Amino acid sequence: MCKLLLLFLVSGCAFFIERIDTSLVSERKTPKDELEKPGYCPLDKKYRLQLVGTSDNSQSVYLDLVRSLGAETLDFFDHFALWNLLQFSTRPDQSSPTSRLQVMLHQKGKSSYYDFFSEDPDRQYPYLFGVDWILRKFGKKRSLEYYAGVLDKHLGQKLKIGKDFESFLFYNLKYIKDNPDLAPYYLRGTDVLKENETSPALTYGKIIAIFRRAQKAQNIVVNTSLTKFVTEKGNSGSCNYDFSLYDKSIFLIDKAIPSSNVYGLSQGPSAFMAASAQKLTSIESFEGLPLFKGISKVRSSAVCLIETGDDKIWTFSNQSRDPGQHLFHLIRYGLPASKSTAEVDKLIHHSRHLFLSDPVRLIIESRKSGKEQIENLLKLNLPIYNADKLGNIWAYTLFEKENRFIIDGRNPGAFKCQ
Repeated sequence: MCKLLLLFLVSGCAFFIERIDTSLVSERKTPKDELEKPGYCPLDKKYRLQLVGTSDNSQSVYLDLVRSLGAETLDFFDHFALWNLLQFSTRPDQSSPTSRLQVMLHQKGKSSYYDFFSEDPDRQYPYLFGVDWILRKFGKKRSLEYYAGVLDKHLGQKLKIGKDFESFLFYNLKYIKDNPDLAPYYLRGTDVLKENETSPALTYGKIIAIFRRAQKAQNIVVNTSLTKFVTEKGNSGSCNYDFSLYDKSIFLIDKAIPSSNVYGLSQGPSAFMAASAQKLTSIESFEGLPLFKGISKVRSSAVCLIETGDDKIWTFSNQSRDPGQHLFHLIRYGLPASKSTAEVDKLIHHSRHLFLSDPVRLIIESRKSGKEQIENLLKLNLPIYNADKLGNIWAYTLFEKENRFIIDGRNPGAFKCQ
């Protein structure tokens, strides 16, 4: 990962941000705003189980699995283990034993953050280490072997290729075609598998066995710390990025847009949301399986936890050269003062902007921007470029009478509730 620190030496940068944010906060609804579909399950019902992820099919398959097992037999941590393991079949490029795993988890009235990765690239499996670590921390007696057995017995070949994974396969067609382990899984003739075609079957028990053989050699960093921020209006929260840098117009900008898989599940008031990612320096199979081997020391998703009394808002930001910058702006728009899922959803759908360097310039979503905001931007002494979409922010809200996952309509995503 190449990280650039951008420091605008001119004092005008903070002025730019202030002008942009002020106009966004005061902007009236536009017809585009009114046409946006809510990115969450309806609020007029109560749900026992909620799922969120990039693949609608994987959620349908999981709900079928729950029905076949008997919903009453599964507690929250059973769901936590099964939904995490199922991601290996949904996004094997970014959810693999070698992936970094970030988790926000709410249990018994408390939200906690966990981040698992390794500085050592050799035979390190942070993803499985993290799932196993959390199960043991919260006193769950069932093992990873048990959950792998459930999936091996009941899942079969029901999962389909999703849109995000199809894009990954298409982009890496040449490398997959040249790999003797991956080609049999993902090639059909001269083309890779496409959306809605059947995903290769996984033997989950074999994956866990590989992890167990290397378990004593695991050198995994377990990070649970977040950095507190306080807004000018006195609202506060905690993030895994230091927003005091952004206050000084120091931005953390990558040369490329890192990818990750974001997903989550809630059962009643208990919930988790996670992001997994890895750096693929080359296209390789994990132990001859239809999983991709990578390095977990990769740019993390930007994660924030905002707590006001018993109310809680989680945000995960990815798909950006600077995912923290998007959350920084969202907080300035008033995210910590939100009192409902609808308010958070509205902020997520708002137009975004992103400062970049080499050369210094501003990228905006002009089609989502209001007339007044664009007029103000045109007055700035800064090159301005348009983007159809910027970033990807998903959220989870827990208010007095509602808890919901929220997805960002800019990118593929799905949610189901029952």
